[in-house]
Amino acid sequence: MKIFRAFVILVLFVILAAIHLAINTSSIKIGYDIDALKEKLKVIRSQNRYLNYLVARDSSLSRIDQISLGKLGMSYPEKMNYVVIGTRESD
Repeated sequence: MKIFRAFVILVLFVILAAIHLAINTSSIKIGYDIDALKEKLKVIRSQNRYLNYLVARDSSLSRIDQISLGKLGMSYPEKMNYVVIGTRESD
């Protein structure tokens, strides 16, 4: 009877050790996954900053002016002066 009891305790100990090992292994894997995702987030944020820079650069008025005058061949309209001779006020 003592041998059977010792065997049951040994089996339970082995099962608990296996469960503990599985939990620790899973925890370590999750830690590595978190580190990899943090690195990926850094890369994405860096790309986002660069894309925001490109949008700001290409939508600036000086850049639009440069493209419209240079590449598209547009020009400013001629300046015209208007003279108002008289106004009529209504009663």
